[in-house]
Amino acid sequence: MTEQQSNYIKIIAVLSMLVDHVGLVLFPQYPILRMIGRISFPLFAYQIGIGVSHTKDLKKYFLRLFIFGTVMQIGYSFVATAIGEDPFALNVFLSLALGILSIYTYNKKLYILTLSTLAIPFFLNLIGIMVDYSSYGILLILGMYLTRKTFLNLAIYTALLTFIFSILWDYPIQMYAIIALLFIAKPFSIKINIPQFFFYLFYPAHLVLIYLISELGFF
Repeated sequence: MTEQQSNYIKIIAVLSMLVDHVGLVLFPQYPILRMIGRISFPLFAYQIGIGVSHTKDLKKYFLRLFIFGTVMQIGYSFVATAIGEDPFALNVFLSLALGILSIYTYNKKLYILTLSTLAIPFFLNLIGIMVDYSSYGILLILGMYLTRKTFLNLAIYTALLTFIFSILWDYPIQMYAIIALLFIAKPFSIKINIPQFFFYLFYPAHLVLIYLISELGFF
């Protein structure tokens, strides 16, 4: 995958995430916005799998996401409280970091640690801390990394995993996540250079913007 194709997928991911959060906070009466938002995480998960396969230092990649997610958690919890969401829920960057950790331990053949990583959301949930997308998110990242070279395998894995967790969570709307496969199957090339920090900064920036709009009562 070229950098231009990767940027295309990232843009679709952040835009669908924006739509999802707008639907959550500003327009909860329109469930279609949350349906569109389901495609964002699989696209992020896929990009993590691609990024891991190209990075020269997996530990540094993990630390970058983990540190950024940890620093951002304070602001994230504040915004979550302000909009009536769970302030103890961890932001998506920490979920992505756990996904990278699962890939690292798997590649090192530390399978017990891989299983332990998958169990982290369960144990955190016992003390009232929710990991965004829970073990589903970690399994999706790990599976997409392992099946990234054959789209059919990736598609079957993603669809089955999403179906299983949609049932376990009693959250059928999650099935819309498989629409993300359409963008992975045929990514377009965007002939513009997008700085890497843009995708890191977009997440906190759009949350703050949605929060301010809701506080000012525009909707």
